[in-house]
Amino acid sequence: MDDRNQDMNIALADSTGALMMINKKERRLLKDLLAMSLKSPSARKWIATKLGPEYVGIGDKLLKSMGGE
Repeated sequence: MDDRNQDMNIALADSTGALMMINKKERRLLKDLLAMSLKSPSARKWIATKLGPEYVGIGDKLLKSMGGE
């Protein structure tokens, strides 16, 4: 990804379907939190229990789409 794209705000939908914009720092925070959470077996279990097992996969896909591992 080039520098132009990294400085853009990213649009996300909230629970009501409304879009919210996140800036570069917010995106970095979300990416790092997802990466840390998804590496932890206990966090993955909590996500699956609290939200449903499909949300672990959603988190994996979201992290990859944000350029994470």
